[in-house]
Amino acid sequence: MQEVRYPPQRLWQKIIAIMAKLSFAFAAIGVVLTLIYAGDVNDANKASMGATTFILYAIGLVLSVIGSTSIPSLKPDQD
Repeated sequence: MQEVRYPPQRLWQKIIAIMAKLSFAFAAIGVVLTLIYAGDVNDANKASMGATTFILYAIGLVLSVIGSTSIPSLKPDQD
């Protein structure tokens, strides 16, 4: 049985990892804004800010997993 070779991260994985960090940063900004403006807005706006923060965090989590996954080379040997 052949050993599976894991190449370094590909360009798109690096781009996705950057997008994940941006999504986490935007989620953190969303938490801060939600806490600052919690008393000044109505319930619908608070709910939408909370939902946006949750979605950004979830997107960041998924993109982080995709960006850090070690994807093996599946090309057959050219022997």
